Amino acid sequence: MTHTPVTVGTKVDRGTVKLNPAAKPKELEIKGSDGPNKGKTILAIYERDGDTMRICYDLGGKNRPTEFKTKEGAPLFLVTYKREKR
Repeated sequence: MTHTPVTVGTKVDRGTVKLNPAAKPKELEIKGSDGPNKGKTILAIYERDGDTMRICYDLGGKNRPTEFKTKEGAPLFLVTYKREKR
């Protein structure tokens, strides 16, 4: 488990991130300790391919997504991150 601060705009969000790379799909769990997500648990799945990582989050914190897509009316958030080359 890692303690990871994330800055979005001017707000800092801190918490812990727990990975389960053995699961299919791979699992991610975020527990907010300070900031806008303090006290919340966010369940997610992830996949990484080179410099690209996709994560599907359940912002409701109740059910882990099972696939990389969103559904109307569900609190799901699908995002693709790309590592910047330096």
